[in-house]
Amino acid sequence: MNFEQRLGAEQTSDNQWLYRLGVELNGGFGGTNGGVLAAVCVNAARRASGNRQPVGLDARFIRGFKPGTCKVVTTELNKGRTLSTLSVDVFDETGRLTTRCTVSLIDPDALAAVGSQEVAPAEGSLTPFDEGKIWREPQGQPIPLIETFKPRFLGRNSQGIATGVNVIWDEGNSLEEACCIAADISVGPPVASALAGKRVPTPNPDLSLRFTSSGDLPASLVSTCRLESLNAGLATTRLEVRNGERLLAVGVSTTTCLKPAA
Repeated sequence: MNFEQRLGAEQTSDNQWLYRLGVELNGGFGGTNGGVLAAVCVNAARRASGNRQPVGLDARFIRGFKPGTCKVVTTELNKGRTLSTLSVDVFDETGRLTTRCTVSLIDPDALAAVGSQEVAPAEGSLTPFDEGKIWREPQGQPIPLIETFKPRFLGRNSQGIATGVNVIWDEGNSLEEACCIAADISVGPPVASALAGKRVPTPNPDLSLRFTSSGDLPASLVSTCRLESLNAGLATTRLEVRNGERLLAVGVSTTTCLKPAA
């Protein structure tokens, strides 16, 4: 099963698709996980660009998406000999805009065969994936994605807190889509750790990633996220996604630490 089959994707016109996002993809705030929405945007942009390779994502989660069928509309901003840039909008079943992304994609055949040794993994050993501690739902706060993606705590290293995440499809050229989900799921732990148990809602309204490597789709990924700043209710995190020692993506995200509802 590939990504499109897993989410019931259906193309309805040259630049529009439908994706079916069930409750099993929800995070802790009653809506679809932002990483899933970002992955949908990357997937639609990939298809609209003629299957060029995604190299960058900038996602803004404007409002929560309730489970259901989303309409995804792509707008080509530029298609050059080497690089394509697309704007991607996600609408809910009422027609409201919920997510806007900018996705950059490359024609791999235009790139020179040059490279250098990859940066070594962060210092500090992590727990093997299969031995990681799967997350538990906080009392009174359902998080359906825990059952779906089996996120697990793998320890800490110099890059922050490591979270292992299952990939829930097993075919197709969709490694970047999987990176979006792993990255977004990993944002929460370092912020929660810094808040030391305070019951504060902490949604992240954005995610930016730069994809460093493409290739085969693994059964799981590890995203390590580090808190860079927590000031006046805004947290900034830096993250990286890996398959083993291979670096797949680097990124940043903002988290808003909200006052509890009255």
